[in-house]
Amino acid sequence: MVKTQWDSKQLIIEAINLFKKANIPKPRLNAELIMVYCMNKERIDLYVDYKKKLTRIEANYFRALIQRRLKKEPVQYIIGRTEFMSLPFYVNKHVLIPRPETEVLVEQVMNHVLENKKRNYRILDIGTGSGNIIVSLAKYAPKCLYMGIDISNAALKVAKKNAKLNKIKDDIKFLNADGFECFSRRRHFDVIVSNPPYIKSSDLNGLQDEIKMHEPCIALEAGEEGLDKIRYLIDNSYKFMRKNALLTIEFAYGQCKSIKSYAIKKGKYKHIRIVKDLSGIDRIIMMNRK
Repeated sequence: MVKTQWDSKQLIIEAINLFKKANIPKPRLNAELIMVYCMNKERIDLYVDYKKKLTRIEANYFRALIQRRLKKEPVQYIIGRTEFMSLPFYVNKHVLIPRPETEVLVEQVMNHVLENKKRNYRILDIGTGSGNIIVSLAKYAPKCLYMGIDISNAALKVAKKNAKLNKIKDDIKFLNADGFECFSRRRHFDVIVSNPPYIKSSDLNGLQDEIKMHEPCIALEAGEEGLDKIRYLIDNSYKFMRKNALLTIEFAYGQCKSIKSYAIKKGKYKHIRIVKDLSGIDRIIMMNRK
């Protein structure tokens, strides 16, 4: 009996048509990413052999994953990986999917570290999630003392996996904690960085289905104004920073004025400045401890 086989190109076209009907953005990219995952190949390999024959089992597996995407599950969760700062990262439902705008935050901190680091230079990532920020910093600006903390043990497991994936050995210490509660006042950092939750509670239901149905709410929601976590960082970070140390925080569209005013009013910081993302939107606040 001859085994029935399916053409990868035909299956991809089939998936693209389904995605278009369901208004899934970037239908070809989504279909191709799922296909190369099923084939255990890289995307370039797909173009080398675009009409590769698949068995019935492989074709059924591909179609099952396509159905998950049609239910608005992010493709990054389906294939279990994404890219950030040109590095590979494992992701699952316990962590947010790293966004391109956060690369600007990493680049700003990385440049600061490379210009200012000295012996025992300490860098802390609050709410590390997948570890995309702290792992990228450790990769591109090595030979510092790195620490990532998160309230979620499940998220820390992902972060540790990503440190290993990117061949970061013992450079990062991960701690399960809620904010600064695990530190004594004697712990002083040279850089504190964070991409905290900053979504208003009232805006959660208006988020894309991929986000509100699948990404962890604890990493998104931050009170009525979306500023609870950011204000917490401004209120407490200086207690654990050396003089002139850097605090860098990502925030949402429309929050810049409120955050900058709050930081100035606190009176513990100087050189407060705003950095725009690649779309020209105010995205990052940077300040130094007085």
